[in-house]
Amino acid sequence: MTKKERMYHAIHHQPVDKVPKGELAIDAALANRLLLGGYSEEFQDFERELAVRELLHMDFINIGDWPSKQMGRTKQGDAIYKSNYGETYVYNGKTKEILKPSVEDIEDAESYPMPEIGNVSVKLMERFAKETDLFLFAQIGGPISMVNEMLGVEDYMVYTMTNPEEIVILVKKIMRYEIEKAKLFLDAGADAILLADDMAFHAGLFLPPSVMDEVAWPFYQQAVTEIKAYKEAPVILHTDGNIKKALGQIAACGFDGIHSLQPSAGMDLREVKASYGDKLCLIGNIDLDDVLPFGTEEEVREAVTDAIQIGGMEGGYILSTCNMLMDSIPEKNVFAMYETAENSLSPFTPKRR
Repeated sequence: MTKKERMYHAIHHQPVDKVPKGELAIDAALANRLLLGGYSEEFQDFERELAVRELLHMDFINIGDWPSKQMGRTKQGDAIYKSNYGETYVYNGKTKEILKPSVEDIEDAESYPMPEIGNVSVKLMERFAKETDLFLFAQIGGPISMVNEMLGVEDYMVYTMTNPEEIVILVKKIMRYEIEKAKLFLDAGADAILLADDMAFHAGLFLPPSVMDEVAWPFYQQAVTEIKAYKEAPVILHTDGNIKKALGQIAACGFDGIHSLQPSAGMDLREVKASYGDKLCLIGNIDLDDVLPFGTEEEVREAVTDAIQIGGMEGGYILSTCNMLMDSIPEKNVFAMYETAENSLSPFTPKRR
């Protein structure tokens, strides 16, 4: 099977020769250690991103574009940027701090302009489509994460309670932009869309159900419907946290799969597989809090084998960490994870009628 065939088959719960595998992102410093150096650590560097995925026999890559313009530097030397969404922020190489939100007065939401779609680049997507055999996810944002980044998470949480109408006004504009981005990426060669939108803590969803009904669920459904009307491509949702109570709504929105399934947030793969494994392709679940950064190679191999056996039964599973390959993971554990997956046969058996 080709990588694309393997991914399409897994997403659609069809037989695969082996469970496909990959990561939404790989820390640049870790990638260079795995590759024994020699590559740029620039964000989404083509040669490094391709080389590390070839080394680990990955089937997919996730690519996006988040245009920002550098506005200067702080006294400490950190870069100051203005994003395409309008917020001004400081980035120190690891964390982002908002200096000025996209909308300073929430009452001005109506006058907020939709981000400029012409600033989005598809060059990297086109290059991966033309020069590699990887299955290509294109990442877009969602109604929760993008707006709370624009406003700052604390103000966003307050405004969803005090000014829900204004939040909805902003979300409508942002999701129009994100859907247009998805179309650009699909035209450039993307095989699927990944809508990344963290919606939950370890204990449950950020927002009450009544607020989710206003500011989130209708817009997920809109995005999936419009993207699939433009091109019949899979649309996957990424969110961290405990989303047990939201899985039914995620499936009802039309998503083809769900990524993260964070074990430390109580997302048990066996339970999710039993309840929603026939409705959603399950992606992730390899633990980043304990097993990968601190476990032995044998513990990593056991976790991978268990995930493949549980998730891959009756199809519909793609192996991945529950977020990304982080710099804190020892190289030996990365190799243990991906060597085990590469050498594991598919456990696929048809679902009993």
